[in-house]
Amino acid sequence: MLKSKLPIVLFSLLFLSMGHAAFSQLSVFQESFEQKKITEAIHAFDKAWIEDSNEAKPFLVKYLSLYAMKGDYKTPYTKLQALITNNALPTYLQEKAEKLYEICSFAIRNPLAKEINIQNAGDSINSKDAEYFPSINFQDSSLLFMRRANWQREDFYISYLNKDGFTKAQLMKDALNNTAKKGSVSMSKDQQTLYFAAEYPGMGYGRYDIYKVTASDSGWSSPKNVGRNINTDFWESAPSISPDGKALYFCSNRPDGYGGIDIYVSYKNEKGYWEEAENLGPNINTPADEQSPFIHADNQSLYFSSNGWPGFGGSDIFVSRKNKTGEWTKPINLGYPINTYDNEGSISVASNGQDAFMASDRADTKGGLDIYKVVLAEKTRGFLKEDTASFIIVANQTTNFNAVLFDINADQIKYAGPELDSVAQFLRLNKKATILIEGHTDNTGNPAQNKLLSIKRAEAIKQWLINHQVEASRISTIGYGDTMPIASNNTEAGRALNRRTSFKIIF
Repeated sequence: MLKSKLPIVLFSLLFLSMGHAAFSQLSVFQESFEQKKITEAIHAFDKAWIEDSNEAKPFLVKYLSLYAMKGDYKTPYTKLQALITNNALPTYLQEKAEKLYEICSFAIRNPLAKEINIQNAGDSINSKDAEYFPSINFQDSSLLFMRRANWQREDFYISYLNKDGFTKAQLMKDALNNTAKKGSVSMSKDQQTLYFAAEYPGMGYGRYDIYKVTASDSGWSSPKNVGRNINTDFWESAPSISPDGKALYFCSNRPDGYGGIDIYVSYKNEKGYWEEAENLGPNINTPADEQSPFIHADNQSLYFSSNGWPGFGGSDIFVSRKNKTGEWTKPINLGYPINTYDNEGSISVASNGQDAFMASDRADTKGGLDIYKVVLAEKTRGFLKEDTASFIIVANQTTNFNAVLFDINADQIKYAGPELDSVAQFLRLNKKATILIEGHTDNTGNPAQNKLLSIKRAEAIKQWLINHQVEASRISTIGYGDTMPIASNNTEAGRALNRRTSFKIIF
């Protein structure tokens, strides 16, 4: 009797051993999957499948998604195509398999755009904590973002652009960071108003509302709720102010939309009040979630995240253009590898339309979410406008005034233009900054007279800044006359380049 049962016992032990081996490998697979250790997870599943394919089958779609996570959409597409065509999947996997197949199919039809480049923004911006919700100002001179320490308190930080890149990020002061619960931030073009989402007990209509603070000589004002025409009893967040200050875009989960979270806009009327917010409609919003709107300096390119439009996985980032009739066009996916199989949250695009900043937790992250600098694909870039493209304030770097004009041999400003406005606004906002104004001439005429003229022109700009609320003690001037040419004085074109005024912002 014992001899006849021995093969059955051995078979049972072998079966149990195989089942235990598969279970062990699936545990490794699950743990590696959660930790995004893609290679280890793939290897563990492959071993589990060999040991016991029936035990491993419930995790098959999850396993195939690992290839998509590392940017290989072709492998799961090919395998799923065969499985779906042959009805080889159990019923409980069919919906997940078809969804992954649809994602892979989209990715294959939309291959990598060669122009896209992504780099970590570096130690001056990123830390071991999470950094996200980047927002570049319209002058491309400062970057605002959120940092969450130990995944608890959220605070706004700011970094300034200088010749070496961005300065070490600093905690924004005054009442702006008083509450621990905040969202994304957007700065007006004149740098005098900040719009942001926050939860202030006793000040809001719902859980999160949109607030604003304004700049003054003593710093940022106390937060003020922007009112009932924008905020509701529900959740409002992610404000983005238009370059003309007349439109405020944001997202909300109020129940009158197309899905869970939609994007809305409120327009400012002639009296300076915000009108009742409007849903942006089905060309933007879907039955799923649309979030993190960002209106570009061109005032017609709207960037946002969505998990409702076709994409590469979870939430992707898109851009839609406002046409001549004021309607939003069908959104364009920003492409791989900006968008991946994981969720992408928000983006802020510089005035040049090409450079952008986004938050992501890629392989070279310094800790959780980091801010990354991105070069966009050509078809998704913001449009370059003459009034937004040419003038960028960079600290510790000499910059020429291109549009500050003087009559020939005169020291009275003929035309100040938007450049002096931008410098004055920058100095009013950044109280620790000083400015050195330089005057230059060509070599026509008497050298002594040239130097005197260059001094007077620098002094004229100084006086203009003083008249626009910049303290005289923060302004220095120097006249170089014709001693520092940047082009040949042998041609009129060269002499025109040498007749210039310039400035340097110093912290």
